[in-house]
Amino acid sequence: MPLLRVKNKSRIEKLLSNPVRLIIISFLIVILAGTVLLTFPFASSTGNWTSPAITLFTSTSATCVTGLVVVDTGSYWSGAGQTIILLMIQIGGLGLATIAGAFYTFFFKIHSWRQIEITRESTSNRGQVELNRLLRWIIKFTAITELLGAILLIWRFWPYYGRDAIWKGFFQAVSAFCNAGFDLHGNKLNGGFVSLTGFNHDPIVLMVTAALIVAGGLGFMVWLNVISHLKGSKLIFHSRLVLRVTAILIIGGTVFYWLLEFRNTNSAISLGSLPWYQQPFAALFQSVTTRTAGFNSIDQLTLADSSKFLTVILMFIGAAPASTGGGIKVTTMAAVASGIVSDIRRKPSAIISRHYIKKSTARRASTIFVLSMLIVVVASVLISIVEQDILRQEQIPFLDIVLEVTSAFGTVGLTSIGTPILHLTSRLILVFCMFLGRVGPVAFALSLTGTEEQTQVVYPEAGILLG
Repeated sequence: MPLLRVKNKSRIEKLLSNPVRLIIISFLIVILAGTVLLTFPFASSTGNWTSPAITLFTSTSATCVTGLVVVDTGSYWSGAGQTIILLMIQIGGLGLATIAGAFYTFFFKIHSWRQIEITRESTSNRGQVELNRLLRWIIKFTAITELLGAILLIWRFWPYYGRDAIWKGFFQAVSAFCNAGFDLHGNKLNGGFVSLTGFNHDPIVLMVTAALIVAGGLGFMVWLNVISHLKGSKLIFHSRLVLRVTAILIIGGTVFYWLLEFRNTNSAISLGSLPWYQQPFAALFQSVTTRTAGFNSIDQLTLADSSKFLTVILMFIGAAPASTGGGIKVTTMAAVASGIVSDIRRKPSAIISRHYIKKSTARRASTIFVLSMLIVVVASVLISIVEQDILRQEQIPFLDIVLEVTSAFGTVGLTSIGTPILHLTSRLILVFCMFLGRVGPVAFALSLTGTEEQTQVVYPEAGILLG
């Protein structure tokens, strides 16, 4: 028996020795806890038990800050259920390792080496910033940003909801900053699943929500560097790259959505059906929200195919590293694109703005891109097989399935088909995509392997033809 205990202990220690693996396990624990809690009668507005199939999907979507739902958040869940969802959103946005590390910093002032490694992996901090300072700053920045956003949203919601505006505004502020896309505007009268389509006339609601989305999507390391830069410090290359690419994607997306949709009057909430003075705000919000947020102010079902394809591209790229957003990240896309351009120009290394990218970084970027693309393709094909009946009846085109899968993997939350109509098997595929999208496909793959291979073996060169 003692020998068996030692073996079991060594296996557990080996399992928990990898910081990436520990982060993944922490996400699983939060998802499972949320799944169980949401099944109880106190979590639903009707006081009935909820199916585990619904609670698993909701818990995964909240923890992975996605926003895809199979029941309307505002009308189905009780105040207790909405609170559980909000806690999962906050934990999923910041990361359990970051929150736990901040707790130890505030109350115990100490860290073990294990805690330091886990938190560094969670925040993508590679020693640039002292850990205690970073954790304190993340919590303060998050609290202040969410509080300011909540105050502005409560002000705008008050004429519509009265005292309920306090909870709805606070909920939306946290959801927007964490790029989650959950909202509480659905009710029995409007049928639910309305998101922000009722606030196209209010640019303040749209722009405050968009600002929170961008704030969470830029990444904590970028914000810390930007604020330090305002005090005289140097703006590092990573921050400049993130800000530049983010601006290009937001502005470019706004222009293209407006050009593609200004004549679209297929529904009352299509962009072309809005007054001309509301269209720029709707186009800008659509461009921002596709970068992993999941709120929508215009009808996603009636978007032109070209707009849906643009949405897929923006969702796949996503936000910045160490942020509350998902996707493959803007820096990964920049590294892959620069590698392609450099290869065409016969450059020895990938070059971005007169800075070369290390080969290991370029190789990791390519791996993330290829693995992510493979996940989206395989999941789309699998769901198309499961949903053959819907496809045969031409209720939804295949592009809408690709958009749904990319939305799940990019942890966005936009849907053009309505997630509740999908079969249970399709929803389980989306659950797996949401989880992979949040923890990262490469991180998930590394968690399944052992330590990095150290070998001095020299292999013969492989002579293969390309292209």
